[in-house]
This record gives sequence, structure tokens and C-alpha cells, in this order.
Amino acid sequence: MTKPVKTSFIASELSITRPYRLVLIFLFIASLCVDKGMDVLWINGHYTVWLDSFFKTITNLGDGLIFIPITLLALFIRFRYAIAAVAASVAHGLLISLFKRLLFPGLERPRKFLGDDLIHFVSGIDVHNANSFPSGHTATAFCAALFLALLSRNKVIGIFALLLATLVGYSRIYLAQHFLIDVAAGAVIGSFTTYIAWQIVEFNTLPAWMNRKLNIPSAFTNHKSQTLRLKVKR
Repeated sequence: MTKPVKTSFIASELSITRPYRLVLIFLFIASLCVDKGMDVLWINGHYTVWLDSFFKTITNLGDGLIFIPITLLALFIRFRYAIAAVAASVAHGLLISLFKRLLFPGLERPRKFLGDDLIHFVSGIDVHNANSFPSGHTATAFCAALFLALLSRNKVIGIFALLLATLVGYSRIYLAQHFLIDVAAGAVIGSFTTYIAWQIVEFNTLPAWMNRKLNIPSAFTNHKSQTLRLKVKR
């Protein structure tokens, strides 16, 4: 990659990641300013039937399975991007486990910290008691969102993915699974691991096969083109 092209890529990357950096800074500052527990009481306390259903659904975007379609998509762009997706997925998962199991084991979640009487429970959600820090769902959501933003190099897609990731983080507080500080830390971890994985595959000399991609089978494309030609003739 020549220097002008590399500089262009870096400039584009900085532009795409700017909204993510702003959100991470906001989450970090907010988590320091809001007393632990008050965040959950306010967000969880403003509930409706519709919001219960909405956040119960959208929180699933923080499931690790979200990386399966993302990795498959990356295979059709460049193999190196698929490798980066897998690396980011594994790395952020290991970091979350390290924090939860070794560095902050058994840290109380909102249910145990506040007590059942102060929490609104959403039907169908299993609310946990321990291993609160950081939020794994938020980490996965931000990890996936930033990866899609970088992969697409499209600001609209990047901001839409960021909005979904932020809603996942909000849902973790709404569902009384995490505090704001857990969400902020998860967002940082998820974004950090994606950014590092991306830098490794994008700005380093890699084997030639990593720049290849999967192609749509020619039989399928030929059939599609023949169908289009027939329609035109008609």
C-alpha cells in the first residue's frame, strides 16, 4: 500500500470512528458522574410494556452469534477481514472473561446491589446476581458495530450500527443486568479489540491469499444474467 493511499485510508478511518470515540468518552464521563445504582433505578424505573418487549429483543444483538453473519459477509470482501472478525470476537470474549472471572470475580449486579423490591423485572429475562463488570453483551455489540463500520467504510452504516450498539448497552441497564460503568467498560473493550484487529490486517504485509475472497458461484450468476436477458427480450 503506497503512502498516499495509506494516508487516505487512515483519514477515512478516523472519520468513521469519530462517532464511536465521542460515544465512548460520553459513556466514560457519565459513568463517573452518576452514582452506582441511581443509573439503574432511573432507567429501569421508566418502563412500559412496549419498552419491555423492545429491549428484551434488541439485547440479543449483543449475543456472540452476531459474528457468524458478519464473518460470512467478510469472506466475500477479503479473507483478511474475516480473520479480523474472528480475532476480534475471540479477543473481546477472552478479555471479558478475564475481567469477570479473575480481576473482578463475583462483583454484584443491580439485583443483588439494590434488592428485588426496587427493580422492575421483565418477563422472560433471567436476571443474574454476580459477575457484573464489564457488560459482555455491550462489548460484543460495540465490537460488531465498529467492525461493520470499518468494513463498509460508510458513515451511515457506521452510525446506524453505533445506534444499535448503544441501544444494546442501554438495554442491559433497563433489564437490570448491569450498571452504567459496566456498559461503558464493555463498550471500550469491544471497540478496542476490533480496532486493534483491524489495524493488524489492514496496515501490515500479509500473505497473498488473505487478499482473496469468496465469489458467488458462476453457475448462479450465469443463471441470474440469463433470466435478466429473457426479461429484457420480453
